[in-house]
Amino acid sequence: MSKKTEKHQQVKPLLNAKQKIITPFILNHDGIEYNCINVLRLLPEKRVVVEAISSEQQHCVIKLFAAAHKGQRELEREQQGHALARAAGVKVTDILFSSDDLATCFAIAYQFIDHAQEINLKNSDKNQDYVVEILELLAKMHNYGVYQADIHLDNILLVADEIYLIDLASVKREHATDSVSKSISLANLALMVAQFSLFEQDIFMAQIAVYYDLRGWEYNHQEQLNFAQQVQKVWQWRKQNYLNKCFRNCTMTTYKRSSTQEYAFKADFLRESSLDVVDNIEVLMAQGKLLKVGNSATVVQVELDGRQLVIKRYNIKGFRHFLKRCWRKSRAAISWQNANLLDFVDIATPTPLGFIEKRWFGLRYTAYFISEYLPANELLAEYQQRAPTDNELAQIKLIFTAMDKNKIAHGDLKASNLLLDGQGKVLMIDLDSMQEYRCSGAFQQAFNKDKFRFLQNWQNPKTQKLFSELLP
Repeated sequence: MSKKTEKHQQVKPLLNAKQKIITPFILNHDGIEYNCINVLRLLPEKRVVVEAISSEQQHCVIKLFAAAHKGQRELEREQQGHALARAAGVKVTDILFSSDDLATCFAIAYQFIDHAQEINLKNSDKNQDYVVEILELLAKMHNYGVYQADIHLDNILLVADEIYLIDLASVKREHATDSVSKSISLANLALMVAQFSLFEQDIFMAQIAVYYDLRGWEYNHQEQLNFAQQVQKVWQWRKQNYLNKCFRNCTMTTYKRSSTQEYAFKADFLRESSLDVVDNIEVLMAQGKLLKVGNSATVVQVELDGRQLVIKRYNIKGFRHFLKRCWRKSRAAISWQNANLLDFVDIATPTPLGFIEKRWFGLRYTAYFISEYLPANELLAEYQQRAPTDNELAQIKLIFTAMDKNKIAHGDLKASNLLLDGQGKVLMIDLDSMQEYRCSGAFQQAFNKDKFRFLQNWQNPKTQKLFSELLP
């Protein structure tokens, strides 16, 4: 077997992998062995990204592109994007090698960025500094005439208070010599700001004048309104795109729909499970600990592969109930969507793992919602024993404020649907009645009911007064 054919046989299975690649494995290039210890990203038959350590002790990230799916173009974009970003004065990691000699595969290797952190504006005393650094980074690129079309949080890393740009294939130049136009600049800036939660966006909006000053533009009241509307539009698009991913096959989700069932799961959970959860959901429930039993729902705690889960089965009480429910999205699917919505808007809830709908000729009947189990106490039981702490009060206020900002009403916000876990974190559960509103009037009416329902729980006048003053 020739050396070239040997390389082809080595790389092809990686790019064709449908699910999981077993690590570690060895790649060879130019006489150097690369011990690949971690798969960072896999797009089957297109691209695989791995973390590796070379025989010369170089820590690197290697991107492999399938030639059959425009691999040469992808490699050229990486090279060009790296050159443009570096020319603009942006911090990028070094290219260790690029190659088109891995048979049908193209490859590029970057120096691994050690001790890197994602930008996090939550509970950071440097959040304003980080915001200014991001704005300065974008202004520097835009003034030079380049922008990263796919700018998001995973593409910027923080190393010793300095920002590095990665995923450089999406770095583009609008014109040969001029700076980026105002329309594209602000669209790119809005895309960056919309990556953050609504609370974090407020920090950005307070500092946006920094970007305008660096571009030499006036930041007046009308500019402020226009940019805020642009950010809101991108934010709504991102949110809808994220929720759509919960109901289709993608990197994040494994989804299937047929005449006998519909299900969606976090792809990594389903891939790593030793049991076929979909076909054995009742077997799994039978092995669990009963937490709640009722005509409409049964809740059990189960263990799978050393992981604690909660399965909530939504029961069909009879034929009339079946006729009422079979045409509508199941409460399990609603819970799945709403839990992912809460995750997106930064309201804490147990991690959603998936849902299953059983169907009869396409008509829904029994459905299951699966989530992570967290040892926790109901707020109602907890605060009957003691007063809430300042930190817990701050979290509860943040939850209601986030609901208000995002026009989300729970629908049944009794205190037993808010939990306090062992780390002192307040979580929201029982999401099948939760709804997101577009109409401000309808939302306000539903939100007022939520607040009234929550305050009704507290028999102690002091506790009730405390929460009454706390809520927005």
